[in-house]
Amino acid sequence: MSVDGDLTTQFLYEALSRGKREWELTFDAVPDLIFITDTQHTITRANRAMAERLGMRPAEIPGRKCYDLFHEIGEVPGACPFLKLLQDGDAPRVEMEERHLGGFFEISVSPLYNELGEITACVHVARDVTERKKAEEYRLALEQQLQQTQRLESLGVLSGGIAHDFNNILTIILGHCAMARTATPFEIQKHLEQIEQAGNRAADLCRQMLNYAGKSPLVQTEIDLNIQVREVVSMLQPAFKKKVAFKYLIEPDLPLIKGDQGQVQQIIMNLVVNAVEAIGDRKGTVGISLAEHTIAPDETGCDAFGNAIAPGSYVCLEVSDDGCGMSEETRQRVFDPFFSTKFTGRGLGMSATMGIIRSHNGALQLSSALGEGSTFTIFFPTCTTSPPRRGAPPAEPPPQSTERLEGTVLLVDDEPELRQVGTVLLNGLGLSVITACNGREALEIYRERPQDIDLVLMDLTMPEMDGVEAYQELRREASALPILFCSGYGKKEVSPFIDSDPYAAFLAKPYNREQMRYMLRKLRDPALQGS
Repeated sequence: MSVDGDLTTQFLYEALSRGKREWELTFDAVPDLIFITDTQHTITRANRAMAERLGMRPAEIPGRKCYDLFHEIGEVPGACPFLKLLQDGDAPRVEMEERHLGGFFEISVSPLYNELGEITACVHVARDVTERKKAEEYRLALEQQLQQTQRLESLGVLSGGIAHDFNNILTIILGHCAMARTATPFEIQKHLEQIEQAGNRAADLCRQMLNYAGKSPLVQTEIDLNIQVREVVSMLQPAFKKKVAFKYLIEPDLPLIKGDQGQVQQIIMNLVVNAVEAIGDRKGTVGISLAEHTIAPDETGCDAFGNAIAPGSYVCLEVSDDGCGMSEETRQRVFDPFFSTKFTGRGLGMSATMGIIRSHNGALQLSSALGEGSTFTIFFPTCTTSPPRRGAPPAEPPPQSTERLEGTVLLVDDEPELRQVGTVLLNGLGLSVITACNGREALEIYRERPQDIDLVLMDLTMPEMDGVEAYQELRREASALPILFCSGYGKKEVSPFIDSDPYAAFLAKPYNREQMRYMLRKLRDPALQGS
């Protein structure tokens, strides 16, 4: 061989040796856990990070099975997660917990092929993502806390408007009471009608607050956005400065959407409050529009985060203002749960709003610029099973009836005045009444006179023993005794107990004579249970 040939061979050998050393140094320097297995899942090589994590020397690892050493499964090779990942011939990437190693790992598997295209080995890279998982859990916990804080903030904004509305209602009631003292019998009837109307307004306001406060069950119902928007703005408007005007642009005959009424109200509330705050102390206009919108399968539309909006039929709620607007930096961070900078008119409840929209399979678009105001557009998927609503039909009251009921009711309430009013109302329906001031007294009365009591009418919150505890005790002794809960709180507290009980029901306070008659008949007549 020539000298030149010897030098070339030596040069190639040194280059290969140098490359091998550099590869080995790199292989051992990588902080991720790396190991190579053959087609029988036997580890042929592992880096230093892998050995240190296992508490072994690198030389001790080759020859061991990956499913035995890394996963500690100790079973047949078919139990190895990597085998399942490679069955499709892909290079998979998964995240899994390795309990014996005390953490979560993001694992990628890449096959190595020979000249014939056959898999001869697999490279496994396991990256420890435990700290990231902990950070995500911490972030979620903070986000939940922030959502609760934002809800409390928005309730604080509401307090002025609620107090204003209730004071107006009380003024109406007290004013007509005062005028009724010196009125003729005919005029007294008119005053009573006005008092009743004011009382119904107060009841509607309480129901809206219970929905928003989460005291009603989180249930999917068909919602008319037109009604919800007008109710929420009407409730909020007294708290706003008179300089802010509201402009509505609402299409007729909008289809219904499906969602949780309390959460949808929270979306509307947060957007409207933010729009008003963006205007500040000067005159301005908040625009609220509702329109039906369809996204075709071949149409491209993106939300505020660049995600495609799914094709389908939507009702779009748009809330705009001519206030201060937002900079590009603020627009990018406005939905960040960690974004706590308080700037004029933005930041209240937007993280919670985005979470609710996603839970309803909706989407959000945002348009804003400094000094030019902001526009939020929410896409709510429409109901697929309900026809469009033609107008807003009034709620159906229980049918009017002069039918007199029979039997004896055990009326349980800790308020003496409510027991007195309830007794008069029930007597007027033809029922006899026995009263108790709490659940414990009700139990004692029932145990003494079970044959005399046909139905129990019970409050929820009472001293000594509340309504739920008394219900559970009564059910142990009388599984078919009709029990009607009446409460100023929502049904949420008793839903887990009574939803599957055909002999129990709920009636919200305040109620009228016909509502009470209807519910009592429904409880005592099995034929009416499904009505």
